[in-house]
Amino acid sequence: MAKRRPPPPAPGPAPRPWRRRARWVLAGAALAVAVATALLWLRREPTGGHERPNVLLVTIDTLRADAVSAYGNPAASTPVMDALAAKGARFTTAVAHVPLTGPSHASILTGLIPVRHGVRDNGGFVLPDEVPVLTETFRGAGYRTAAFVSGYPLVRRFGFSRGFDVYDDSLPHGNDPRRAPYVERSADRTTDFVLRWLKTPVGETGFGGSGAPWFLWVHYYDPHAPYEPPGELATRFATRPYYGEAAFVDQQLGRLLRRLDERGWSSRTLVLVTSDHGESLGEHGEDSHGIFVYDSTLRIPWIMAGPGIPAGQTVDVVARLVDIAPTLLDCAGIAGPGDFDGRSLRAASAGRPVRDEPAYAESLSSLLHMGWAPLHAWRTRQWKLIEAPRLELYDLEKDPAEAHNLAGERPELVEQMRRPLLAAMSAPTPLAAKAVDAEAAERLAALGYLGGASAPPPADDATRKDPKDHVDVITRLERGMSRARMDPASAVRDLTAVIRQDPGITVARRYRAVAYAAAGQPEAALADLHSLEKEEGLSAEDLIVLADCLRASGRSGEALGALERATRLQPKSPQPLLSRGNVLLKDGRNEEAVAAFEGVLSVAPGHIEALRGLGDLALLRGDTAAAAERYDRILGIDPNDAGAMVKLGVIRMRGSARDEATTLFRKAVEREPKNAEALLYLAGALAASGRHAEAVPLFERALSAGPKTTMALNGLALTLLELGDHAAAAKALRESLALDPRQPGVAQTLAELGTTTPAR
Repeated sequence: MAKRRPPPPAPGPAPRPWRRRARWVLAGAALAVAVATALLWLRREPTGGHERPNVLLVTIDTLRADAVSAYGNPAASTPVMDALAAKGARFTTAVAHVPLTGPSHASILTGLIPVRHGVRDNGGFVLPDEVPVLTETFRGAGYRTAAFVSGYPLVRRFGFSRGFDVYDDSLPHGNDPRRAPYVERSADRTTDFVLRWLKTPVGETGFGGSGAPWFLWVHYYDPHAPYEPPGELATRFATRPYYGEAAFVDQQLGRLLRRLDERGWSSRTLVLVTSDHGESLGEHGEDSHGIFVYDSTLRIPWIMAGPGIPAGQTVDVVARLVDIAPTLLDCAGIAGPGDFDGRSLRAASAGRPVRDEPAYAESLSSLLHMGWAPLHAWRTRQWKLIEAPRLELYDLEKDPAEAHNLAGERPELVEQMRRPLLAAMSAPTPLAAKAVDAEAAERLAALGYLGGASAPPPADDATRKDPKDHVDVITRLERGMSRARMDPASAVRDLTAVIRQDPGITVARRYRAVAYAAAGQPEAALADLHSLEKEEGLSAEDLIVLADCLRASGRSGEALGALERATRLQPKSPQPLLSRGNVLLKDGRNEEAVAAFEGVLSVAPGHIEALRGLGDLALLRGDTAAAAERYDRILGIDPNDAGAMVKLGVIRMRGSARDEATTLFRKAVEREPKNAEALLYLAGALAASGRHAEAVPLFERALSAGPKTTMALNGLALTLLELGDHAAAAKALRESLALDPRQPGVAQTLAELGTTTPAR
């Protein structure tokens, strides 16, 4: 591809041959690739009802109660939530109904236990249309409604967007090939979108400044594994990163609450901060959550503040997630549908006595994904009964760690508590099960979930394995699945151990193949996939992994055949078409690749990866206008997409708009400080502008952030030469020659500098 020669450098010493090559290399440092996702805005005109309070519901995923320092844990650091509790009411005991994101949020939005709303697991269920949701009632009362969610289990495909004027589930692709795309969004990015919408002028989509009240749900996902707090929090919480994630969310919540202060809304806004479930952190042998129904994964924070709530309230009545919908509606003065399993805790938040009610809890993960026994629980303030092949009974007042099973000592109490539990378990359940496609299964697995089964095989639960007897298998399986791309070597070890212990858990072999592929061992992955195909056939997801492995092995024809099979299995999934486009692109069949990416857009309009592929192909054929249009569309969907910024910067550099290009590269680096491409192109743009001293550390950061490339090494070397550091320049050029000896220009420059020996 022809490269545009940049303008002459700033005045300096007379040009030498290596300076002419410097201009060529630095101009060439403006070509790149990266990724992101979609944002949809819906509109609703303001209506009356401004005498009612605004309502802000914040759910922080995977947040144990004791991850909030107001609950007494000195390891936690959440000053914003602590201040909110001091300003209003803190419920000392709040409990979830399921240790999973989707079912718990369904209970929050409906006021119903999982048996009655039908969402029993992540991924394999969709909230039924006939089940009323909180937001429909708020919108019917004249409220503007909006949601900003940050984790894949809550995207609109699972039925959670009903009743919202705006439902922002735009999850970024990310810049790490070890992670599945579109699974989560960081708290700072989610808050950026919320604040952007809050300041939208009156008459446009958003809250504006009209008198209409609003209901806003903000969901943060960061405390979910893997625990990777950003910036200084990573150092501060090096030995307890989970608490660092909670601290980061607390900071972002502070940004949001400050905006309410700035807009003058704090005094008339009801704020409720809670979580969907907790995190085991190794208690009871469980690393994360999803299997057991102990308080480590069911006990959560509940903090309220706003109109009618006196400051400094500590509320001892047990709160449940099903109590959120009736509580918020009551505080807003709106009549609910009248069929809640929960009750309003408005009086309790104001310091008035409210009677405790028992809480139902369940986890079907072990049944749906392992064929083992499900778990159900009945919890009062003092006691918890767990229905399992071996019953468990705990005195929570004397034994909050649930370490001493009293079921054998208190048979009468067991039977007394089993009656309402069995009645709750047998309630009529709406049909919510739905098949999971390859894309959904992959993203759920990337988050550590077993992934999307919806119909358990029939059998007597009493004859199934008790999950507490096999927690080591569960832990290894979840850990192996979640690390299949991030740490494939350890994932292979864990999943191999699972297969040895229980060969019937075929999902372990499935994700071992993913891990082998990520580790660069396509033949081992192919062996697992062929074994799976003989045992039970391959899903569309399996076929996509198979295609990737075949492509890596140079068998592109077979890869395309596997993707055709995947498309027949999941005709509405964009992933097989996207993978087909990538195979064709690698083979140089560009026109066919264009057709594949266009096919993705026909199935999923606005699909970022398809737009990216089409933009890259336009760049390859030199059509910068078409490429810019694609990248502009990406930035219209997600203004923070670093990959699109980099590519637009490349185009601006080609059009001699160097300042605009530099701004785009710099913004991309601000968004993704470890994005090697963005760092390289920013360095190249600065060096081409004569700002060599600024460029050198950026070249070095680019080399540190990603695999070393000859382009980065040569750019660094030639910039160092401009600064007169010949020794460091020669070192970089030798490293470049070691990577690719077929660079006569580099060898010639070394000769001119008086050294010709490449590094080994």
